[in-house]
Amino acid sequence: MINAANKDARASGGFASLRSVTYKKWVAQRISHFLSLHPQLEPRYAAAKKVVRAFRRPAFYEISTRCNLKCEGCYYFEGGQSHVSDIRAQDEEWAQFFKEEQRRGVSMAYFVGAEPALEPKRLMAAAECFPWGNIGSNGTIRIPSEVPYRIGVSVWAADEETDRVMRGAGAFRKALMNYAGDPRAIILFTVSRWTIDHIPMIAQQCREHGLPLTFNIYSPTHSYLEKLKSHQSNDQAFFRVSAPEDNPQLGPEDLYRMTQVIEETMDRYPETVIYDRGYNRLMSAREAPHAIDPATGIAENCGSRMVAPMRYFGTNRQQLQVKCGTSDVDCSQCRLYSGGWSSRFVPSPTDLEDLQGFKGWLDTMDVLGRIFLIGAAEPYHVPAAESADQFAGRAFE
Repeated sequence: MINAANKDARASGGFASLRSVTYKKWVAQRISHFLSLHPQLEPRYAAAKKVVRAFRRPAFYEISTRCNLKCEGCYYFEGGQSHVSDIRAQDEEWAQFFKEEQRRGVSMAYFVGAEPALEPKRLMAAAECFPWGNIGSNGTIRIPSEVPYRIGVSVWAADEETDRVMRGAGAFRKALMNYAGDPRAIILFTVSRWTIDHIPMIAQQCREHGLPLTFNIYSPTHSYLEKLKSHQSNDQAFFRVSAPEDNPQLGPEDLYRMTQVIEETMDRYPETVIYDRGYNRLMSAREAPHAIDPATGIAENCGSRMVAPMRYFGTNRQQLQVKCGTSDVDCSQCRLYSGGWSSRFVPSPTDLEDLQGFKGWLDTMDVLGRIFLIGAAEPYHVPAAESADQFAGRAFE
């Protein structure tokens, strides 16, 4: 029966099928099979479920449309969902909005936009409402210690010259000084074709400053690709240095080399690098990781898609209808860590093909928790009116 279910799951494929009742029942059956034969894995599975529960009802909040950097091919400003900040909004309005979201049952809050650190009072208001949070920041402005959430400090280069080329200003060294030893911070290094050799240098500097390190992979937006295709002239904003024959995109050989350098760095700096070998190979494979709907060009199986119960709000605090948290990124070339990790919450048929695959998925969940979650959040209670089957993570308890 298990083999038949495995065959059906493989044949169905796609984003929707991984969240279908049939597939989740098969997942539950398969995991029960492994645990019955290997009960010593039950504590690890319990820990994995705890991680998944933290993301059971996520929401994205644009905190600011201002930024002090100009990153090459910026995910936010280059054709994305950037909106005019509601400068008239009072702090009390944001606080009230977050309280309403708290009552809605949001478990994980992602704070995005251009640079959330430019709006610290909004972050402090949110900190009173959500058990878990993740802030994407360039690190040049320190977020007050009253905000207890994980801060993903985005880094693009390990030296001043390349940093200025790729981001319009030096940011990495300032970020190191701002967050040295801060338990909230994790350095998120976006690897590009130009910076593969920076990976060991980044790890060394992170170790010296008491900061963990993980990785993101440079992924182009539609706007950026169109500029390359049309041989558009460089500007002074988000397309300053790229050319069709020389740009940050990673080709197959670059991806292979990146994989090797990351794994070598993991071996050399095991206490600093927080990453997963299986995930590394999945995200750097020759073929992009997401199945694409040929009719729409949108990823079908990406966990970052804005489907219920996940929502995305602009700086006017209104829900926006977007495909994902980085809406202008080309799905067919997307290897961003947001979509990559969120697509791992539900085990794939390959993960459950054998015991080794299941152990690998448990490893991935452990690393995911270390990257995104810090501290011990207040206990989160599922609203009484909600079924446990309404989100993917709990359907295979």
